[in-house]
Amino acid sequence: MRILPEHRLIISILTIARSRAIRTCLFFVLILPIFYIYSEKAAIGAYNDVSGFNTAAELLNNGMYLEALSIYQEISIYSDKQDNRARALLFMGTTYSLYLDRYDAALEQFDKIIKTYPTSQTASDALFNSGMVLYETGKFKNAHAFFKKYMEKYPDGPRIQSAEVWADSAKTQMSEIRKPEEIAPVPLDKMDVEDTIIRVLIKNKAEKTTIYSEQSISLYDPFSKKMIYRSSEPVIFTKQGEQLAANGRKLDLHMCMVKTNGKAIMVDNRRFRGELTILADSKSLSVVNNIPVEQYLYGVVPKEMPHSWPKEALKAQAVAARTYALYIKDKSADKPYDVESTTTSQVYGGFDAEKEESNLAVDETRDQVITYDGRLIVAYFHSSSGGHTEDSKNVWTADLPYLKGVSDGFSANIPNSQWSFFVSYNDMQNNLNKYGLNIGQISVLNAAGESQSGRLLGVSVVANNGTTELKSNNFRIKVGATRLKSTLLKMAPERDGILFAGKGYGHGVGMSQWGANVMAQKGFGYQDILKHYYQSVKIVALSSQ
Repeated sequence: MRILPEHRLIISILTIARSRAIRTCLFFVLILPIFYIYSEKAAIGAYNDVSGFNTAAELLNNGMYLEALSIYQEISIYSDKQDNRARALLFMGTTYSLYLDRYDAALEQFDKIIKTYPTSQTASDALFNSGMVLYETGKFKNAHAFFKKYMEKYPDGPRIQSAEVWADSAKTQMSEIRKPEEIAPVPLDKMDVEDTIIRVLIKNKAEKTTIYSEQSISLYDPFSKKMIYRSSEPVIFTKQGEQLAANGRKLDLHMCMVKTNGKAIMVDNRRFRGELTILADSKSLSVVNNIPVEQYLYGVVPKEMPHSWPKEALKAQAVAARTYALYIKDKSADKPYDVESTTTSQVYGGFDAEKEESNLAVDETRDQVITYDGRLIVAYFHSSSGGHTEDSKNVWTADLPYLKGVSDGFSANIPNSQWSFFVSYNDMQNNLNKYGLNIGQISVLNAAGESQSGRLLGVSVVANNGTTELKSNNFRIKVGATRLKSTLLKMAPERDGILFAGKGYGHGVGMSQWGANVMAQKGFGYQDILKHYYQSVKIVALSSQ
């Protein structure tokens, strides 16, 4: 069994936690449960918890928080094991609080565990985590009550010492009255972001990698900051045990920084701005590009949107991509990288992908991000909506107020917007079972509701060993998202399968890229485009720049 990195709390530190920054850091340390990647085997005919938890954990690692929530919800409904149903709810609650700042939704999940699975180990975790959420949101009286309840109910619990310290801290906070002048006003037109260096995973699971530069290449110990190697020739990184070697010379490090004075640095046959981190583990090498967010966007915008499209569309894409990258970075402190360079995050092509038009769009929107209620939004976007975007809760589970469906005539009649795709029941069964559903021979596929946008809300898969209901986007991903292009579709039974006919491409949440293109052609500015697709948001500047 592999466990994602677990953070341990040093109890003595808690007694000095007074500033919000420190409390927030400690809150993240404490409330983060261990997201297991299971290795035991699932029972034949049962929901495959192994695959479900594995999939959700990978989605979280990749910053796909809403998608992970949807998988955890699936486990909480279909797992045959009570403990795993409860744990899936715990992970849902933690995902809401840790990654989406949806504290009320987190408390709902924890409360469901406490009431539905009161004798489980997970119930004690839910009780403690409830106290942590309440503490973080400044509800110290309620937090104190939850910690006291934990101490009374679980006197020998694994978090008893932590509960005592947090209960005392909550009690102290209850008695402190802050003077108005101690509360700094929050500027409405600024967003405070301390670090805007994006760490992009550009190469993974490699046996070796070669670094080239027009200038000399310098390697540094990332901890001591001392230079450990310099070469005017290309540097070939390999692995010796779990440590790095440069041109055959063992570095006695599993991680090093690579810097050059040139404008770009070449990794194998691709050029990148910024600096690199090379990492080794027991199996392979990884390469991470450390790059200022504006330069990162130079390599993102032309890969996500044709550079020949109107400038205002490119500017909307730049602001959405900047917001998304900084949002994910804020939640990735425990990882060696923030985002990947593929569609898993947003596509990044590095220096060689840059275009003059898209670079200009980045420059003209420099530092601008999208906020809701003073926080960065998770700025989802998709190719085309087919005529109406969708609520996030209908696609996944989380109900985010700025990701609401809107009428989108700008995406209604774009080229190749209509499509069809036939899936045999046999292929459908095989694809669904790859994701752990263990569905038997399928006889019927029924629609399970329709949203205001016209999208399918869910599907009911009727098989010889029972009926399984899935959210429509989960079904789409499992069957094949590049062929079943959206859930804005109709189903027609045919012999041995289903013919799907639909419109649009993608999940339909947030900004339609094709819609942005058409809006820009019609004279709308980039802020108009963003405020059409993201509800009740503000476009503000980063205050750290």
